[in-house]
Amino acid sequence: MSSQPATKIAPELQVSNSQQKSTRDKIRSTFTEELIFAICAPIGSSRGKVIDVIQTILEVEYKYTVRRIKLSDYINTYAASKLGEKTGETKAYTYLMNKILGGDELRHKSGPQVLAEFAIHDINLSRYEEGKLIPIEELKSRRLCFIIDSIKNKEELQLLRELYKDIFYFFSIFSPLNERKKNLQLKGLAMPEVESIIDTDQYENNDHGQNVRNTFVEGDFFVRVSSENEGMLKDKISRYLNIIFENHISTPMPAEIAMYEAQSAAGNSACLSRQVGAAITNEKGEIISRGWNDVPKYGGNLYKEGDIVDNRCKHWGYCSNDKTKDHITDDILESVIGNEYLIKNMFAGRKFKKDDDEYKRLKSIVRNSTKVKDLIEFSRAVHAEMHAIIIGSQLAGSKMVGGKLFCTTYPCHNCARHLVVAGIKEIYYIEPYIKSLSIPLHNDTLTEDEEEKEEGKKKVKLLMYDGVAPRRYLEFFLMSRPRKNYTGKMVTEFGEFFKPKAQLSLQALPTLEQQAIHSLKEKGYFKND
Repeated sequence: MSSQPATKIAPELQVSNSQQKSTRDKIRSTFTEELIFAICAPIGSSRGKVIDVIQTILEVEYKYTVRRIKLSDYINTYAASKLGEKTGETKAYTYLMNKILGGDELRHKSGPQVLAEFAIHDINLSRYEEGKLIPIEELKSRRLCFIIDSIKNKEELQLLRELYKDIFYFFSIFSPLNERKKNLQLKGLAMPEVESIIDTDQYENNDHGQNVRNTFVEGDFFVRVSSENEGMLKDKISRYLNIIFENHISTPMPAEIAMYEAQSAAGNSACLSRQVGAAITNEKGEIISRGWNDVPKYGGNLYKEGDIVDNRCKHWGYCSNDKTKDHITDDILESVIGNEYLIKNMFAGRKFKKDDDEYKRLKSIVRNSTKVKDLIEFSRAVHAEMHAIIIGSQLAGSKMVGGKLFCTTYPCHNCARHLVVAGIKEIYYIEPYIKSLSIPLHNDTLTEDEEEKEEGKKKVKLLMYDGVAPRRYLEFFLMSRPRKNYTGKMVTEFGEFFKPKAQLSLQALPTLEQQAIHSLKEKGYFKND
C-alpha cells in the first residue's frame, strides 16, 4: 500500500467531534430572516391599503421592522425630463405622467432593470451601520422586511426574483376598473385623462416602458381589493403571511385548488402558440372537469403523449393559424397591388413582386399592424375552455350549470359565448388576452364588473383570479415542518418566534447585491470607489 502524505488541518478546525456543529447547522446559522416583498398594481388600485395591512401585521404579530422602498423616489431623483402643464390638463395628470415618462427615460438610458438595481443598492447599504463595511461572516440575521412599491416592468421583477429567490414574494394587487377610475378622479384627473393614463400604465409598446399587464400575472399572491371585500382584507393578508411563515396550518381555498388544476392541465398542451388550462367546478366548488388546448383526435378527446397516432402541431412543424394568416396577408396584398386602377393611380405604374423589399415591408405592415394579427380561428387546437366544457358535459352533465370556470388565460370571445350557453356563472383568469372581444360582443351577458347589480339583469362575471398563484402552490402548501410533537400534540407558537419558511444565506446575498451596485457605478450613478 502506497503511503499518502498527511493532510494538514487548519488549527481553527482542530476541535473534537462533540464540539462541532453539523455541516447543515453551520450553513443554517448563516441564514437570514429577511423578507423582500414587491408590489404590482394597475394605476388607481388600492395598493396603499394592502401595504398598510401587511406592515401592521408584520410589525405587531411577527415583530418585524418594515421599510418601504418607493421606486418613484428614484425617478424623482434621477430622471431629468419633466412635463410642463398643457392647457386643458390637470396638475394631477401631469404629476402622474411625469413619473411614468421619468421611469421610461431611466430604463431607456440605463436599462430596464435600473429601478430594481436602485432598490437592491439601498437594501445592501442597510446591512452596514453608518456606512462601515464589515466582513460578510459578521453580518447578522434581521427580522426585517422591505416592501418595494411598485414594480411596473417585467425586467425589474426578474432581477429581484433571481437575486432574492425564495425570500422574495410578489403581491399583485387589483381593484375593479370602476373603482380605479373613481380613485383617479378623486385625485383630480378628468375622465379622459383617467382613460388615457390607465391605458399608458397597462402597456407601453417599447422595451423600456411600463408593462403592468404582463408583469402583474407573475404574482405569487393575487389580492382583489374592492369596496365590497375591504373588510376581509386583514384576514386575507394574515393568511398569506401564515403561508410564508407556516406558523399555522393553511390549506388551499377551493378557488386555489381549481386554478392549480387549471395550471396543471395547461402542462398537457403541446400547442406552439401558448399553453392554456381550464378547470370547471360545480356550485359546491368541486372540480368536475379539466381541459387544455390541443388538437382533437378521432373517437373523442385530444391527442396525448404516447398515442400511437399523434397529429399534434409539434409533429407537423408549424402553426396552422400563423400559416393561414400569412396566406390571407398575401391575398390582401395581391388584390391591392395587382389592381390595374391602383397600379395606375396610386403606384404610378409601379408593379411589385413578392421578393421585392417593398412588398416585404408592406406585408409586414398588413400582417402585424391590422386585425389580421388578431385572427384566432385557424388554429387546429380546441381551446382549453371548450375542452373542459365538452368533457364536463360528458361526465357531469347538468352539474356544470351554476358552476365556475378557472382558466389560466382570459377566454377568447368564442369560448366566452359557449361558457354562457353552458350555464357557467363566474369565470376567473390570470393572464390577459388582448385579442378577446368577449365584452364588446357580449356585454348583454358578460361583465368584468364584480359589483354590477343591474335590476332584473344577471350577467356572467369575468374576473381576475384572487388567491395563491398556482406557480407556487406546492411550495406553499406542502408541509416543511413537523405539525405535532412527540406526544402527538399540535405544535403551536406565536408568530414572533417563527422564522420564514424559506431563508437564504447572508454569505451569498451581499455578494449578489454587489453585482447590481457595480452595474449602477458603471452607468455613472455612484462614485466608483
